[in-house]
Amino acid sequence: MRVVYLLNGTALYGGVKVVFQHACLLRRFGIEAEVVSPEPAPTWFPEVWPYYRQVEDMSPEAIGPADLAVGTIYNAVPIAQRVPDAIAVHLCQSFEGAYEPLRDQWPLIDEIYRQPTVKLAVSPHLAALIERRFGQPCTVIPQPLDTELFSPGPRQKDGTFRVLVSGRWDLEVKGVERAMRALRPLAHEIELVRLTQNVTDEEALFWPEAESHVAILPERVPDLLRSIDVYMSLSSEVEGFGLPVLEAMSCARPSVVSDIGAHRAMDPDEAAMIRVPFDDAEASRAAVVRLRDDGELRERLGREGRKIALTYSEDRTGPALVAAHEGAPAARRQDRSRLGGP
Repeated sequence: MRVVYLLNGTALYGGVKVVFQHACLLRRFGIEAEVVSPEPAPTWFPEVWPYYRQVEDMSPEAIGPADLAVGTIYNAVPIAQRVPDAIAVHLCQSFEGAYEPLRDQWPLIDEIYRQPTVKLAVSPHLAALIERRFGQPCTVIPQPLDTELFSPGPRQKDGTFRVLVSGRWDLEVKGVERAMRALRPLAHEIELVRLTQNVTDEEALFWPEAESHVAILPERVPDLLRSIDVYMSLSSEVEGFGLPVLEAMSCARPSVVSDIGAHRAMDPDEAAMIRVPFDDAEASRAAVVRLRDDGELRERLGREGRKIALTYSEDRTGPALVAAHEGAPAARRQDRSRLGGP
């Protein structure tokens, strides 16, 4: 079986990293997998280089033969459908049809999701959304996480209470600006730590004294997480999973997060995080202050987070991927029959 992942770009994002992890895992489990993209190989993920191919364009001729072609974002799915003799797979890492900047594309996005493709999702809440909205089955592929790399350890810096916010300021879905504006009144009581692909001029003016870590390699992230006290994510409902939250949990660091489907699915009992309305600055600050003032609570949430993180592993993801891909022909036949297709 040959599986080809279709990727628009190779910039350092969690969703791109997951695609590379999937390809590497499939190879480890004996399935021929490859990632193709018009962009150069990712310098930050050398593990995928043996299975990566840069193409001039995303035409079927450039992509070449495949048994399964995986669209890794909505606009790659029609490309996957055009690969000759391949079964088209739609890997859903967020529901783009609710992303406001893509509003003019929502009808097209809905149409793509209605296509009888094999559907995979990175979170139970996404799978449930697809099944409810489009009436098609969707298989959950649990996120792979290296829990040895992302492991607990003593706080590596002394001093002011440290709160980490990750993601780009200018991506509304990540809620970075919301989080930073909520935290700003605490500027003299906490140290803001940023992990981002770039710092915009607006962000730099808003919080110039922040400790910024820009486009650092993934292997350096665990040490950064072990240097903080709390992780904060005020992502909007469009968020597909929230991998940095899970990575913080794996390092036994508690989180203050928005009350959205992705975070509820990760920790249904709210055992490792404090959830707040994503647009409630006062509640967000109060949660951070509560954790700052209650060391026992931080330790308890951290322990519970580590327990949850240990349920995510490559040994769990690999077999789930293999089963989904090997079952794709039967899944496509059933779905086409149910939808009245050929």
